[in-house]
Amino acid sequence: MSALIRPAEPDDMPRLQEIVTEVWAIGSDWVLEEKYGAVGDRSWDRWLVPKIMARLWDEIGSALVTERDGRIVGFIAYGLDRLRRVGTIHYNAVAVECRGEGIGTRQVEHVLALMRDGGMEVATVGTGLNEGHAAARRMYENSGFEPVIEYRMYARRL
Repeated sequence: MSALIRPAEPDDMPRLQEIVTEVWAIGSDWVLEEKYGAVGDRSWDRWLVPKIMARLWDEIGSALVTERDGRIVGFIAYGLDRLRRVGTIHYNAVAVECRGEGIGTRQVEHVLALMRDGGMEVATVGTGLNEGHAAARRMYENSGFEPVIEYRMYARRL
């Protein structure tokens, strides 16, 4: 089965939201909820999913989707800082049922080519240090990225 990477369109957003909801259950908002219970009396996805979707809508011109057999199975969004010549991958997600098939790597390689064509000199991406992000870290490192700074989020109950 071949996959097609194409520009995202407004009609794609409901499927992207489905993927966001299933994939981001490993991030900091989810971890906070695991530790402290629902923050703000609502589950993590009530806060995070609209934030991600708003950014995807804002950056729809630099978002791509991957389709297989007419169904969206992943997406990637990126930005180009033409002044500094730094490209940044903002989001890279693959539907859970398609993990391990190389879709995320193909999305990254596609965007790296766009960054090169756009005159970027450096590509960046951030990801979590928890076990839920281990596969993403391996993928980025296998794509030639190297760690340059580590980040730690602290929290406490008030």
